[in-house]
Amino acid sequence: MALNMKVARGWPFRSLLFVPGHKLDWIMKAPKYGPEGLVIDLEDAVPPAEKEAARPSTKKGITFLQSIGLGAFVRINPLSMGGVDDVLAITTPGLTCVVLPKVRDAGQIIELADLLSYAEGKAGVEHGSVGIMAVPETAEGLCDVRLLAGASKRVKSVMTAIIDRISDDVVFTGDTALAAGFVPTKEGLEQIYLTSKLCLESRAGGAPYPMATLIGTDLADPEAARRVALRMKSTGFAGCIAIHPSHVEIANEVFRPSAKEVEFQAGVLEAMRKAEQAGLFAVRYKGMMIDQANVAIAKRTIDEARRCGMSIPE
Repeated sequence: MALNMKVARGWPFRSLLFVPGHKLDWIMKAPKYGPEGLVIDLEDAVPPAEKEAARPSTKKGITFLQSIGLGAFVRINPLSMGGVDDVLAITTPGLTCVVLPKVRDAGQIIELADLLSYAEGKAGVEHGSVGIMAVPETAEGLCDVRLLAGASKRVKSVMTAIIDRISDDVVFTGDTALAAGFVPTKEGLEQIYLTSKLCLESRAGGAPYPMATLIGTDLADPEAARRVALRMKSTGFAGCIAIHPSHVEIANEVFRPSAKEVEFQAGVLEAMRKAEQAGLFAVRYKGMMIDQANVAIAKRTIDEARRCGMSIPE
């Protein structure tokens, strides 16, 4: 790594932003919106006639992102539809993660993991350093998320979408909705089981950072985007993947601990420290009983606050 290059941010990522792989100028401009990484897309956002030409610009984009310390994710095409050539062309120092769409089974994850080992060696990249984000946009994949997450140590995340609905007359579906057979509603009750199951199974399989894409939201209504992002966080997602730049700031805000959360959790740690000094392992705090089970979440919140540059109460 060149001396002037920053160390790229690592997991977890609060916010990622999709950018088409054939638009190098867009890749260069996207960091100004404040994402912690970009998902450079070689799949749906790139016209078929430009997919091959998009690979060199994607590789240049990865190098650029490494130089400014941002995560570099690349959504490739399915392995049987050009994805193999995508991986071989774009694997380079600074590549954080390969996003594999349309995943049906664990065999596809294993195939990609093996391909990455070869591509890393060919490109002089540290073996095992490139992660995998699985996108189970098939009924089979959605049923077997734990198997996908556990198929390789490279799998850091499983991704799905939480789909909003602007009005009764406007319905956005997408591959996941089509695969599962649901029709998105404003309330999103039809998506609760699927998204909760994905978060749980992602973690159970060893991929601790499930993420969701925010789609179908009225771009003129930032409160709608905030509502959906809050639903993501409450469900258990580690971060949000934005399609529109205006949603990045909302994702960063929602997935950053609030000042009140930090104050509360710092108080939990202090209360438990004093309790242990007194020989106690449970203590009353803010009108409730807390014990060692509360310490882990408190420490995680404080660690994340530090990563976000927030001040921690003494």
